[in-house]
Amino acid sequence: MNGALPLVKAAIRMRQCAVSAYGDISTASRPEVDLLCHCARTQGGKQHAKQIKSLAKKDIEWSYVLRMALAHRVMPLVYRTLSFTCPDAVPKTILEQFRTHFYANAGRNLFLTKELIKLLHLLESHEVPAIAYKGPTFAVSIYGNLALRQFGDLDILVQERDYDRARHLLTSQGFRPTIEHEWESELIDESGTVAVDLHKRITTREFSCPLSFKYLSRRLQPTRLAGTMVPGLCPEDTLLMLSIQLTKDRHPQLAKICDVAEFLRVHGRLNWVKALKQAKILGGERIVLFGLCLTSNLLGVALPPEVARELRFHSSIHDLVNHASQQVFYPSDEAPPGQLTAQQFHWLLRERLRDKLYPHYLRYVHGVIVPCELDRRLLSLPRELSFLYYFIRPVRLIGKHGLLQIRRAIRRPRSHDLYGHDQKTVVPVGSETKRITAETIRNNSS
Repeated sequence: MNGALPLVKAAIRMRQCAVSAYGDISTASRPEVDLLCHCARTQGGKQHAKQIKSLAKKDIEWSYVLRMALAHRVMPLVYRTLSFTCPDAVPKTILEQFRTHFYANAGRNLFLTKELIKLLHLLESHEVPAIAYKGPTFAVSIYGNLALRQFGDLDILVQERDYDRARHLLTSQGFRPTIEHEWESELIDESGTVAVDLHKRITTREFSCPLSFKYLSRRLQPTRLAGTMVPGLCPEDTLLMLSIQLTKDRHPQLAKICDVAEFLRVHGRLNWVKALKQAKILGGERIVLFGLCLTSNLLGVALPPEVARELRFHSSIHDLVNHASQQVFYPSDEAPPGQLTAQQFHWLLRERLRDKLYPHYLRYVHGVIVPCELDRRLLSLPRELSFLYYFIRPVRLIGKHGLLQIRRAIRRPRSHDLYGHDQKTVVPVGSETKRITAETIRNNSS
């Protein structure tokens, strides 16, 4: 693990640069943004190269381009394009920084890939089926080059029934959990160099995601990672997975849009009618169409005729794409004036009524009625009497939230108490405090 420390330090520097980038994103119309979108491709024709050279001749703030490339995790693509197309137009110091980040990322990717193979072998040896996705598998299957995709952790999907056992296996190897979600655990090893996202589901339950381990495992295709064959997703499932990853976050990351663009390049001859039909059965057709349309809108990628034809029947998707295009480079966590909130966006994106209503069911019905671990901790019942938890839960919630409101009402100061007693009150003013008495208040009020 000691040999990986330089890679970790380089990754930390990359992340620090990425974080600082969002502090000065003011508009998506800057020439630096246009240059970034043009360079975030693995291939392009003569006309594409001509456009990049033309943009590079403008008054470009190159340090901004570097920070944005790191922030959106497209640094390898941007460096590769600039170094091949117009290296003389880039300041030498900036190009050298790009080169340093590129090789640090390539080394770390190779290191994480070897660690992923070790973990997959560990799970396999204990008869825990697992699927690795994103990270190294997408870098190889979509980009064809492990060095051309930025990733910082390893994503592993297991069956829900194997989730606790897989988590125990990782902790037995020195991993410790850092963050717990209801659909995944984030773990890190003892040296702090390997981060793993162990999934029992792809996303939170509130987000409509039709891809389960059982469904994906029936359609796996082998992928070669560092000389080892590992199970990977078939093209149709990869497309839906990429689209889900693109739509589940408030601010779409340019790297995820590039993933879709490279998928189109690699799988241009995909049976799109079949792929869209399968996505529709799973309730994800609009998600796929949105991802493809957004990619075409931002990166200028040509869409297959079958996809363009289908988009004619989903005209509202273009409005969602225009909204998302502004969100890619918008710095605030709040919706811009007149723009959709995240909840409104996902409501419009979902195509089935049950998927639209499901988050509200989870929040207002399931969250109130269905017993949870806290109810079981309150009173341990035998399995035969477990139905009583449905009566215990509302009593516990009323007691918890009702007592809280009563306590707040009791603690709330009353005006006659303040004027009836000569007690001292501390009132904060800036960084100082003033002590006043009820007598002072009476004098001031008179």
